[in-house]
Amino acid sequence: MYLHEPSVLRIDPGELASLVRKHFGSELRRAGGYSQIGLLGARACLARAGHTGPIAVLCVSEHGALQETRAALGEELQRGEAAMPFSFIATQPHLAGALLALRSHAVTRVAHVYLAADAWPWLIAIAHGWLAARERAVLAGWVEEAAAPTAAHRSDWCVLKNDPAPGAIRCALADGDEPQAHHAAQDWMERIAQWRASAQPVLTLRGSGGAWRFSAA
Repeated sequence: MYLHEPSVLRIDPGELASLVRKHFGSELRRAGGYSQIGLLGARACLARAGHTGPIAVLCVSEHGALQETRAALGEELQRGEAAMPFSFIATQPHLAGALLALRSHAVTRVAHVYLAADAWPWLIAIAHGWLAARERAVLAGWVEEAAAPTAAHRSDWCVLKNDPAPGAIRCALADGDEPQAHHAAQDWMERIAQWRASAQPVLTLRGSGGAWRFSAA
């Protein structure tokens, strides 16, 4: 399996609305912040990868659309009424895949999974299983809303395929007990991008669910 274009996007919460308008106009006005964050990162990754064919979309988060869910619950609890339709839609974490299918790519399947902060190994393993089930490409990402006003939104993505290409990174299961295996949380794409720019031949990262070894294709 090969990893293409590890993409790291950090968004200042105060700049999210202007970035969404710049790249999507008014299309995503009611999609909710979580989906907007995800689509900005997914779009950047796909543009760098140059992938135009059908793709499966797999997204992971520890908390999901937390802000939108709190807002919807607040509407119901404070007024004694059901949440408004667009407020409810904004709480759906898999919405980004459907919006991607409407805007640009043929999406073959979409899934959103809640995992612990250090669970990138599970995300890559799921993508590996999809590729074994005849998917041609998987867009895999971790999306997280900022935990505080001074923090940044996170939208990290990569494209996984069975076929190599120039600049691709080979992925293989590794022994997590290897001395050179580094434990990492949500910053796998950042670490992989930094490693690719270095002279190191191999990078081994581990987390909950195992470890993966990355090397030049």
